This record gives sequence, C-alpha cells and structure tokens, in this order.
Amino acid sequence: MTKRVRTVSKILLLVLGAGLWLALVPEGKVESRAVVYFKKGKQEVTGFLARPTAGGKHPAIILIHEWWGLNDDIRAKAEEFARLGYVALAVDLYHGASTTEPSRARELAVSVRNNMEEAFDNLRAAIAFVRADSSVDDGRIASIGWCFGGGWSYQIAKNNLGVKASVIYYGRFNPKDDLQKMRAEIIGHFADHDRGIRVDTVREFQARLKTLHGDHEIYIYPNTTHGFASRKGSNPNYNAKAADLAWQRTLAFLRKHL
Repeated sequence: MTKRVRTVSKILLLVLGAGLWLALVPEGKVESRAVVYFKKGKQEVTGFLARPTAGGKHPAIILIHEWWGLNDDIRAKAEEFARLGYVALAVDLYHGASTTEPSRARELAVSVRNNMEEAFDNLRAAIAFVRADSSVDDGRIASIGWCFGGGWSYQIAKNNLGVKASVIYYGRFNPKDDLQKMRAEIIGHFADHDRGIRVDTVREFQARLKTLHGDHEIYIYPNTTHGFASRKGSNPNYNAKAADLAWQRTLAFLRKHL
C-alpha cells in the first residue's frame, strides 16, 4: 500500500493549569497508510494508521470519526497526532462508507447503533491492534472522537476497553450511566448552543464525574454550536477560537495522563 511521509516543524502553545507551556515540536517524519485492523470471518475492516518514523516507544490514540464516516478530515487529524509523537489509528465503523449528506450519515449512524456489539468488537480490535504494535507503549493508549465518534470514545471509557484517557468532542452520553467499570480519565468539549446535547445535561455529567475517582475535565464553549471543532473550511459551525482552545486543552490532557 502507498505510504505518505511528511515533515513538519511547529510551535505549540499548550495551556497547562494556570500557566503556559511552550513546546517546540522537532522536525520529524510521519508515515501513514491504510491498514486492516479488524477481521471477523470473511469480513475485513480497514482503518488509517499514522505514526512517527522516529524510533522508540510512543503513546497511541484511537480516532473515531463523526457520523460522516472515515474521511480526509479524520485522516488529517491522525497525521497531526503522529507529528506530535503518537501512533494514531483512525477506525472505520461504517465498513468503507462515507458521505457528505446528512440523511445518509443518519442512516449509517443508526445502522451502527442497531448493532452495537459489532461496533464494540471493532473498537476492541483497534485497541488490540495498536497494543500489539512494537513501537507502541501499550500502557499509554487513548481514544478520541467527534460527534458520533465522541459518543463512542465515551463508550470506550465507560466500558473500560483498555485506554487510559478518552477525549469526547460533543459526543452523546447519559449522565445516569453506571460508571463503576470506568478507569480512564475523561475530557469533554461541548457547545453551549448544541440542539442535541443540552448544557444542563452536560453540567449534570460534570457533577457526576466529580463524584468519581479520577481527574476528569469538562468544558462548555460559549457562542458555539455542535461540530465547532470539525472540518475547518467546509463546516459553517466551525469556530476557530473554540477549536484552538479545545485542541490545546486536549493535548495538555493527553500529556498529563499518557
């Protein structure tokens, strides 16, 4: 399969507590390619793997797409994580399908929700795939998802599928869920004008997490709507200021917990 190698040098400003941490990410190469990470009978599921070419052990992160499917936006996010030193696997819960039409996206998302056990098998296989990678520190694995994928990142944490940290971008949750199995730390990013996820529900979830063991973080971004951090350039709901702040917080959270 074709591999893409890219080089990047950039400065990242990360918010750490009340202070600032300025990190120079050294120039490095990234290798990315399609990989089969899940097999079930005759069925094979292909994801997108991006990794730093530098030697040594790296943390890993599982990326879960929005309801649009595994697309170029998610692939670009995987490569960005690889530039930052992560082995990043973008999963595919739609078996190769993707769309830009909301009606079709809804159909695809519903089909997954109607067969959740298969989706869990898919995600377990993804985690096992990166854990078996010789370049991965198997004690430092996280998940991240946006919208539909944010809900699945929450499910990974809730059901203790083997990650240390889970990042949720405006993904669905139930604040009354049984979270006794959960061992992962959670960071959640939510919009204050999300028609599907009410702010009072987010605050209830935040209060619930405070009663549990762990160092969880929940943020609500003013003047934003659902999808504010996704698909820059093609998404009318994209909010650069909120997206940048959420990204900084995400990176700081992952550095702290992985």
